[in-house]
Amino acid sequence: MNASRNSRIASRHHGLERRKATAFACLLAALLTQSRPAWAADPSGGSSDVNTQDRRGLAKSKYNEGVQAYRAEHYADAVRLFLEADALEPSAALSYNIARAYEKLADDAQTLRWYRNYLRLNPNAAEAADVQQFIRALSEALAKKGIQQLSVLSTPSGATVAIDGIALGVTPLTVELPPGAHSALLTLRGFSDAQERFTLSSSTPLDLPVQLQPTTAAPLGATHNQGRRFGIAPYVTVAAGAALLGTGVLFELGRRSAQGAAKDDLAQLDYERDVNAMNSRQTMARVFVGAGSVVTLTGAFLLVFNTRAKAQTNASVSFLPGGGALSLERRF
Repeated sequence: MNASRNSRIASRHHGLERRKATAFACLLAALLTQSRPAWAADPSGGSSDVNTQDRRGLAKSKYNEGVQAYRAEHYADAVRLFLEADALEPSAALSYNIARAYEKLADDAQTLRWYRNYLRLNPNAAEAADVQQFIRALSEALAKKGIQQLSVLSTPSGATVAIDGIALGVTPLTVELPPGAHSALLTLRGFSDAQERFTLSSSTPLDLPVQLQPTTAAPLGATHNQGRRFGIAPYVTVAAGAALLGTGVLFELGRRSAQGAAKDDLAQLDYERDVNAMNSRQTMARVFVGAGSVVTLTGAFLLVFNTRAKAQTNASVSFLPGGGALSLERRF
C-alpha cells in the first residue's frame, strides 16, 4: 500500500514538473520568435522614440543572455539578467522566467513572489491553474517557517513603506511577515500619507493595494497664515524708542530750566554756566528725540507687520499683443 501511494505521489510530482517545464519552454519559444516580445507597451500609444527603442533593445539583449544562462544551468546569472531586463521593460513573461530561475535556486520566497507577480500581470494565462498550484505549495512551505508573504502595491508606485513602524522599502514591495495583525504607513512626496491596517493569513499571501491621494496645493489667490514673523522684537523696539523719547523730553525740560536760570543770573560767570548747560541739554534733547523717533517708528512698522497674521496674494495674468505678463499683488 505504501509503495503504491508513494508511486502515485511521485507520478503527480513528475507530471507537475513536466507541465512547468512545458510552460516555460512555450514562453521561451514565444519570446524568441516574436519580433516584439512581451515587453511593456509604449504608454503614449504612438511610435516609440529613440530612448524607448534603445531601452527595449537592451532589455531583449539581457533577456536573451538570461535564456542562455538558464539553459547552461547558471541560474544565479539567469536571475540577475532576467531582473535587469524586467527593470527596463517589465512583462508577465519575464516574471515567469524569474520565478523559474529562483525555483532552481530553491528560493521559495522569491519564487512565490514572482509567480504571484506573473498572475497579477497575466491573470488569464493558459497555465494559470498550474501556477496557482505552485503558489499554494510555496505558501505552505512559508507557513511551515512561521511566515507568510505580503505585497504592498501603491498607485503611484515609489512610496516608502513602513510596516509596524519599521521602514522596509518602496512600492511595489514584497516581504515576508509573521501572520497576524499589522499596520502599514505609506509616504510619498506630493501625496498624503496613507495608513493601512491588515491581517496576514498564516496560509495565504496577501496583496495590499493602496491608492495614494495627492496633497492639495494652495492655489494662487489663497489666503496664507503668515504668523508673527518678528516675535517680540517689535515690542522691544517700541519700548526702547519710547525710553529714548522720554530721555529727550527730560533733557528738553532741563534746557528750559537752564534757560530760565540764565535770564535771572546777575553775575557773568553764572550766566555763562547756565547758557552752556542750556546748549548742552538742548543738543542731548535733540539727539535723544531724533533717535527715539527713528527707533519708535521702526518698532511700530515691525509691529504692524508682526500682528498681520494673514496676508493675501493675488495673481493675475494678462495677455498683450506681444506676449503674456504675470503680476503679483500682496495685501495685508
